[in-house]
Amino acid sequence: MKKLLFLFLFLTTLIAISQNNTKIVTGHIFLDSLAIEDVHIINKKLDIGAVSNKDGSFEILASKGDILIISHLNFEYKEHLITNDDLKSTNVNIHLNSKNYMLDEIVLKKTRGIFDVDKDILLHNAPIVNAKTLNLPYANSKKPKKEGTLKLESGLSVSISGLINALNGKSKQKKILRKIKIEDKNLLQIRKHFTDGFFVYQLKIKKENISSFLEHCISKGIINLYHKNKLLELTTVLLDNSKNSPYLINRDNTRVTQK
Repeated sequence: MKKLLFLFLFLTTLIAISQNNTKIVTGHIFLDSLAIEDVHIINKKLDIGAVSNKDGSFEILASKGDILIISHLNFEYKEHLITNDDLKSTNVNIHLNSKNYMLDEIVLKKTRGIFDVDKDILLHNAPIVNAKTLNLPYANSKKPKKEGTLKLESGLSVSISGLINALNGKSKQKKILRKIKIEDKNLLQIRKHFTDGFFVYQLKIKKENISSFLEHCISKGIINLYHKNKLLELTTVLLDNSKNSPYLINRDNTRVTQK
């Protein structure tokens, strides 16, 4: 009797699904070209859900007009409307965007030295008080000159004086400076192509260290691979070099644990 009841319920469910044109929808979740796992996919109408695996794939029951809610802690919320094309397709690709976190504005103020005088608070006839009038031993000392730096687009800074001291001849200086700027421009293009989300969430590289990580990978031929449009090989090189990189997010914690 129990078997007959179970069979009846099973057949009733199949009939209801077929009448509503409900099918199993297979899909993949991506961030750019990389698959994302642990993404929650919910069919609100049927009150069922699924989670993407390490290949970014998932399966869920749906019919035309159903809305799939796509959510993940590190990515923007998204809704996907099921269409006839989705039901006919063997695979539905859904692309997510990384979340952008807005930080409060920080104002950096220049620190004052002993030689700086605030003219706004001086009285008109007030006596002048400085190192010379006080006969201090360093009264005739001079401020050290600030060392110039070359600011690159990718966020790196190069000491001009240190760089020039290491070079001989103006032509050699110009050649190396030109090479640095070209490499910097190429690294910036690679970073924009993959997006910061790829380096932070997939490679686990600290955001402030992305430029340093890319600079470290120059010797691995990443610029040449990018220009030849060998993006799969380029991605493999970045993944391999990130595994033992000193720029990993949890690198410091790992060192402490090992001690």
